[in-house]
Amino acid sequence: MMKLFWLLTLLTLPVMAAPPLAQLRPVGEAQMHWLWFKLYDATLYSADGRYHPAARPLALSLRYARDIDRDDLLAATREEWQRLGQVPAHHQSAWLAQLAAIWPDIRAGDRLTLYVDPSGASEFWLGERALGRVAQPAFAPAFLAIWLDEGSRDPALSRQLRGEVRP
Repeated sequence: MMKLFWLLTLLTLPVMAAPPLAQLRPVGEAQMHWLWFKLYDATLYSADGRYHPAARPLALSLRYARDIDRDDLLAATREEWQRLGQVPAHHQSAWLAQLAAIWPDIRAGDRLTLYVDPSGASEFWLGERALGRVAQPAFAPAFLAIWLDEGSRDPALSRQLRGEVRP
């Protein structure tokens, strides 16, 4: 009887989730540097290992080499959206408020992953822990443009992530 109790208890516990990268294949990898400081290693994933702008699922994983405060991540995101000029101000404000509630401060060695599910919703993960979700399908392309758009701050990094050139 006790074994049955423990079995039922285990079956009713919440399932520990992990970012669904195992079902995806790497498209490209790159490193982001600022001056002579390495900021992070980035990897883009897709179902077939090739980049297609509208393909879902898709994931971008960043392994940070430095500590970065959440507020600095938010400010950099806003700055890049403004520089790219593709995200209306009302979306920027709403999405940055959602990100402020989701993102933690980052420590060196942390892996922050954006997973875009087949419906286009975006899920953020810190390592193996789900952080939160932005449900609007328009968010993912706007956020990913920071790294993947031709007009990104580092076009060479964008080409590497898209699998067009190898590092």
